[in-house]
Order: sequence, then C-alpha cells, then structure tokens
Amino acid sequence: MNLSSPVSVVALAYVLASVGFAPPAGARVEIAAAAQPRVTLGGAGCVWLVYGQPGEAAPAVADHAAHADGKKAKGHAPRGRSGELLVARSTDGGNTFAPATRVAALPKLALGLRRGPRLAVHGDRLTVTAIGDEMVSFGSTDGGRTWGGPVRINEVATSAREGLHDLAGGPAGELFVTWLDLRNGAMELWGAMSRDGGRSWARNELVYKSPDKSICECCHPVALFDAEGNLAVMWRNSIEGARDMWMTTRARGAAGFGPARKIGEGTWKIAGCPMDGGQLLALGGGRFGAVFQRNGEVFLARGEGPETRLGAGKQPVAVQDGNAAPVVIWQQGTDLVRMEVRDGAAPVKVAAEARFPSVVASPGAEGLLLAYERGPARGATSVVVERL
Repeated sequence: MNLSSPVSVVALAYVLASVGFAPPAGARVEIAAAAQPRVTLGGAGCVWLVYGQPGEAAPAVADHAAHADGKKAKGHAPRGRSGELLVARSTDGGNTFAPATRVAALPKLALGLRRGPRLAVHGDRLTVTAIGDEMVSFGSTDGGRTWGGPVRINEVATSAREGLHDLAGGPAGELFVTWLDLRNGAMELWGAMSRDGGRSWARNELVYKSPDKSICECCHPVALFDAEGNLAVMWRNSIEGARDMWMTTRARGAAGFGPARKIGEGTWKIAGCPMDGGQLLALGGGRFGAVFQRNGEVFLARGEGPETRLGAGKQPVAVQDGNAAPVVIWQQGTDLVRMEVRDGAAPVKVAAEARFPSVVASPGAEGLLLAYERGPARGATSVVVERL
C-alpha cells in the first residue's frame, strides 16, 4: 500500500479494522493533501468527515475579485484553486474510516481560513455545501455512495464569492445555509432553507444588514438548529469600528428571525477583520450560547449576560453533551488546547502544529472526536482525526 497517497492512512485503518485489528481509543488517522475538515454525527453511531483537497491555483479573473459593477470587492477571499470535495464514514465511533468518496470537483474551490465544505446528515441523506464561483449543494440519498448536483444556492451570480458560509441540519431533516454576501456592494448576511435535502432551496433571505456600512468582511458565519428545531445564526458585526459577535434566532415554525443582539458585554474596536467566527452551542429551551475570540482571547457566553474568559487564543469550537460541562477547543499559538469549562479548570494541549478544529461528542462512548488541519502555515496540509 502506498502510504503517501491522500487516503492511504484511512484505507489502512479500514483494512486493519476489517481483520479485527481496530486501533484502540485514542487512535489517530491522518489524511495527506487535505484541508479544512468538518466532522459530523450521523445515525446508528456513524461519524462523517468532509474535507477538501486543493488542486492547481486558478488564474486571477475579474469576476472573482470584483463586483458586477466593476468595483473592487471588499473582503479577503483567497484566489480560487481547483479542488475536490470528499466524504468519509466511520462506523466505529471514529477509530477507523472507510476510504473517502469523491463528491465533486470545483474549479475555484474556496478552501482555507474556515472556507471549505460543510456537511449535514439525516439518515441516509447527506448534503454537502461549498463555494467556488457560486455557492452550491450536492446531495446523496444512499449513504454517500453516489452524489447529485450541483444546485446553485445564491440567486445573484458571484454574490457569495467571499467563500465563507455554514450549513445547519435540523431534527426533521430541514437545512439552513448562511453566507457572507456582496450582492448589494457591502457585506451582508444572507440565508436559505431547504426541506428536500438540498435538491432545491427557498428564496434567498436577508438575515442581517449592518446599520454601519457592512458586517465584518471575512469572519465565517455560524448556524445551528437545536433538538427542538429552533435555529440560531451568529456572525461578527461591524458598527462604528466595533467588531463584536452578534446573534439572531428563529423559533421553530416562525416565519422570520427575531431581533439581532450583541453577544457578551465586552467590545472590540479593531481596524480590520480578525478572520475568526466562533461557534454556537444549544442550551435547551430555545436558548443558545457561543464561544468566540475577542482581541486574542477566547470567551464563552451562556445565553444573554456576561461572558466568561477561558484563555488566550483563537478559532474556538465547543461541544456539550447533555448536562455535562461544555468542552472548548481552540488554537493557542501553533497548538490546539482543550478545556472543560468548570471551576479551577485550565487549558491542556491536545495537538501540535494544528489549526481549524472541528469537534463532536464520540457516539456511544465517552470522550470526543476531534478533526483538524495540520501542517505549515504555507504549503501542503493534512487532515487529522483523533479520539480524545
């Protein structure tokens, strides 16, 4: 077996498992030439991993770097590269993964700095979203064996070219995608619903428009359904120089979102974009919390009210299993650290030369399943998945 191939380590782990030599808890799988992983739970104890594989750099073209009226676009989208979208499945809680399935190739795949594919799973139905020239979805109804699409989501051509978006899956199989949009010149937050696994999308809807020019131009937005079907969306705003995290929610069955509100009590005035969007947490009863970065420090906000400082760092993600204390993982320098949020806790290093974490609770077992990007800041990267 060629261990230098992109999925060779995954394939090796799959072979070992098939003959009774599955790695123990804490095993580590690494996929070469891969970037921007997202790990998602499915039914029957399955874990799904989506990631991108970059190809050749695409030539600079006007329609990717400018508005339709010819003016220079706001934001910091990297020049597009050709790339492939891949999905892999684990049936043993993330200890091993079957060889990845190719979903599609995009000529200008947005991949890097939280730009990359997103995945939602409902039974055997899988939906992958990604941004190239346009934001598109791909769907599978047979557990990821075959894929259909692409289906374009943004109704205004190239309006999603900043490349930053998120996809949320609800308890009844509904989907909501949100993205940074430039259709009106300034950066706005838009969204769309699907009730058929991404085969079609409802009309684009404006989620939020800043009263002061634009929202933050290059921090990824976040969307999350809770178990009851309530929806929350979070983004970094920009009002009079303050680039704070904001949130809006839509109750299950409601036609629209409620009033937007700032998260936490502190503020951050900065003349630029920190490129860091945080993550939402479902707290129950239609309430949502968040982890986010402000001025080089990571905070946890439990609903409305004051936030809690966790430590220095950026790019936080979090998971909460039932009534247990939330666990937050974030970048601290070139490492990833983990912290269970309880009295007296302190962050503990869990990975080196690692960034852009994604985490879920391990299905059917204690612990967490962590995916992240590994490698130099510039150059080839790999995707790592490991049990904590």
